[in-house]
Amino acid sequence: MQNQKGYLAFLKELSEKEEKEAALGALWEELIDSGKVGYMALLRNLRNILQAKVSPAHIEKVAYIISDPNKVTKSKQLPFRFLAAYKELMGVKSSYTSLMLSTLESAVKASVVNLQGFGIDTDVLVAADVSGSMFHTISPKSSVMLYDIGILLSMLLKSKCRSVVGGMFGSTWKELNLPQENILANTIEMQRREGEVGYATNGHKVIEYLIENNIKMDKVMIFTDLQMWDSTDHNLFLEKSWKDYRKIYPEAKLYLFDLNGYGQTPLRQVGNNVSLIAGWNDKIFDVLDAIENGEDALALIKQIE
Repeated sequence: MQNQKGYLAFLKELSEKEEKEAALGALWEELIDSGKVGYMALLRNLRNILQAKVSPAHIEKVAYIISDPNKVTKSKQLPFRFLAAYKELMGVKSSYTSLMLSTLESAVKASVVNLQGFGIDTDVLVAADVSGSMFHTISPKSSVMLYDIGILLSMLLKSKCRSVVGGMFGSTWKELNLPQENILANTIEMQRREGEVGYATNGHKVIEYLIENNIKMDKVMIFTDLQMWDSTDHNLFLEKSWKDYRKIYPEAKLYLFDLNGYGQTPLRQVGNNVSLIAGWNDKIFDVLDAIENGEDALALIKQIE
């Protein structure tokens, strides 16, 4: 008799759970059909939608919205938002998880149009610091790591600019030639390769690579979590190496991102060709565009903080 009561209690609990899931699924279906859920809200709730077990037709509708290039452009979502959503979905047990991951891959490719200041003829190098301290998230609520930013950006720019070199540095520098497909999956996979370049922070190795191979770049973007330009240690080599590179290509510009530099001056320009950017905001590319167009970049930073 006791076993039977326990079994009946289990069935009741299961029934109540199924009723709640059905109600939640119906609510999401109603919201999706209403068209009142904005693009960002859908993107941030993909996990909830899959777990609510909405109908296949509604899953397909959400996938269409998320991957539609026009909707991606209009939403002005930058690539890092799609990476965060991708990471959220990776552990979700649903028969539609793979479909939604592929949907995010399509969306992130379309989002490259929202990166200002990079034309098809722009020659750009993107270097990501992969020392141990870069394996921290960009904010307490984000799943995107400091390390992710440079890797993701380098792969995306390959679809927008004719000449892009992307890679990672630690004790040494290593160029990464990755396929254009599965950009988000590749970004996550790169976390396993950081040991290939050691664990120091020799940013000057990036510039020395360009000098040794006589490679012309319009823009060099280095993402790290420390202040390299004014450092009193061996990173002073970066300043020297850059000056040597500018003797060869005087029009080149260096953007040095200290992603962990909160509390410092958010933007400081050293001459006309070096921009030191402290902290991180996913609107930073609007700031870079403002710099190059002679606009007030500091005022823009204050608007988006």
